[in-house]
Amino acid sequence: MVGWIELTFTVETGRESLLVIDDERVNLLADPLRRRILETLGETKTVAEISSTLGVTDSRILRHLERLAESDIVHLQQSGGDPRAWRCLPAAARIRFPDPRDNNAETTEAVSSEVAFQFNQAFRESADGIFGPGFQSSVNHNRARLSERQAAEFNRRLLELIEEYFPPGKGDPSGIKYGFFGVLTPIDLAPLDS
Repeated sequence: MVGWIELTFTVETGRESLLVIDDERVNLLADPLRRRILETLGETKTVAEISSTLGVTDSRILRHLERLAESDIVHLQQSGGDPRAWRCLPAAARIRFPDPRDNNAETTEAVSSEVAFQFNQAFRESADGIFGPGFQSSVNHNRARLSERQAAEFNRRLLELIEEYFPPGKGDPSGIKYGFFGVLTPIDLAPLDS
């Protein structure tokens, strides 16, 4: 049984009162950021206001709003040349769609649940001291603005280190088994004014 999410907005009279999304547009709303964008909308907000509320660059918000507008889930009112001032409002006073968390449809996992489980379990056990005081553990979450050249260089050097320290079928059989999971991916677009 699929659950439903229903968002309620304050919109001008004369607009559709209920929009039920039960077609291919459901896939657009499976994206958590798009759902958060919808949840922040009142009667109307600018791209800059949504960006500020969610702590995401205005260019990223604009891209998602354009996708939602193309699918008639929101209306994007373009006024003037500065897209940060464009106003967005929901297409209806209420928008109802299937809860993607209840959907049994196959979705692509960015990280397999088994890998995520293994790493989460290892960090829990490390915090409990199961591996002893000499256990090496590191979690890094770093963000920086890099050029394409810098990102490619970082990736190349990281792959060299992985090949050196994690060679397939090699290593010290008497040592502790370590895992390494790295993700180098863009996490936000440059702001519109950069």
